[in-house]
Amino acid sequence: MKHRSTAVAGLAVAASLVLAGCTGGGGASAPSGGDGEIGGEITFQTWSLKNDKFTPYFEDVVAAFEKEHPGTKVKWIDQPGDGYEDKILQQAESGELPDVINLPPEYAYSLASADQLLDLGSASKVIDDYVAGGVAAYQYDGVEGSFAFPWYLGTELNYWNKALLAKGGVTEAPKDFDETLDAAEKLAAAGVPMFSSVPSPKTLQIVGASPDIFKDGEFVFNTPEAAKIVDRYAELYKAGAITAEALQGAGTANSNINIFNTGGVAWTTAGPNYIDKDVAVNAPNLLPDVDVTNGFGNPPLFVQGISVSKNSKNSATALAFAEFVTNTENQIAFVKLAAGFFPGTIAANADPSVFAEAPVNELQGTATTLAAAQMADAKQTGAPQYTEAMETYAKQQIALAITGEISGQEALDKAVEYAQQNLVG
Repeated sequence: MKHRSTAVAGLAVAASLVLAGCTGGGGASAPSGGDGEIGGEITFQTWSLKNDKFTPYFEDVVAAFEKEHPGTKVKWIDQPGDGYEDKILQQAESGELPDVINLPPEYAYSLASADQLLDLGSASKVIDDYVAGGVAAYQYDGVEGSFAFPWYLGTELNYWNKALLAKGGVTEAPKDFDETLDAAEKLAAAGVPMFSSVPSPKTLQIVGASPDIFKDGEFVFNTPEAAKIVDRYAELYKAGAITAEALQGAGTANSNINIFNTGGVAWTTAGPNYIDKDVAVNAPNLLPDVDVTNGFGNPPLFVQGISVSKNSKNSATALAFAEFVTNTENQIAFVKLAAGFFPGTIAANADPSVFAEAPVNELQGTATTLAAAQMADAKQTGAPQYTEAMETYAKQQIALAITGEISGQEALDKAVEYAQQNLVG
């Protein structure tokens, strides 16, 4: 199963606005909001999960629900990975949105904005059972409600090359981002780079320099604190703390990880299964020098959720099934199959040994434990209104600031202006 970043490009918000009058779903009639008796037929849609690994799991979950609620019928459908957002919008526009549907936060935003999703904060009595950051990922600026149960989650940790840190006189891993910047200066003096990527508004949000990307209808990531960090990067670039690759295309996806694996930089971020699934496989000689610590500030959260159509004609059954498929027992069973992901309920994350693969390397066990504990604080970065095009433009402006062509504040101001001009809706 591929890792699906919730930073999905090209939100079709404009298209979603025409959906407000649509109806959908099927089965026996029940009042909206989950009232009424549980019974009848509903449809349940997942995203690219019908395969040898996951099909038996979903068949078992459906069978268990139907047994627990005699008279119900759940029709499971799965859509391919490509074109999923367009498919969802087409379904909603034609009145065929499934009763229960797997959505990332960006896609849920399109539907919630068009009043197509049930407010689970009001309809469900178990919403507080779920990881707070996951619930918050489906709460949107300007739209009242909570629009999905967090289903399977991911996050990132900090990984360090202890041998390279030692060359700069740094004897233990930095505890926060300020310490990392200070350590980068020491390493640069010893000819060792710390970074091979440039910061982005999302990075600045993670480290606490920009609490929000978008708030009250405005892009707000051009804070003085964020500009100060960009200017500090410019100083570090001159000192040699940042590799040349960082400015090639303003950094490409996974470039920092790839260069870290070759011993080219002292720090990277990666998912919680990075030790066993990447370093041990692709850079085994590096393994003895690697250390892992918690993510900084507001550690990032990657989330998939389960939403309920507001227009379902069988909403009581739809809500009951959404709660069932995302309860602690079923979430644990799912992430046992999905290595590197974490369940969406608070209780399920209490003991990661219950669902995580047995670690091959001791450090992998440490990483898994840290990531599970981090779920309590992890938050989704960015905003549904903030597109990949905006992120790319912001990185380009920040790269110019790092090379000294403009200031950090100018770079962020330009990025905010661009984002505001390209805001859809």
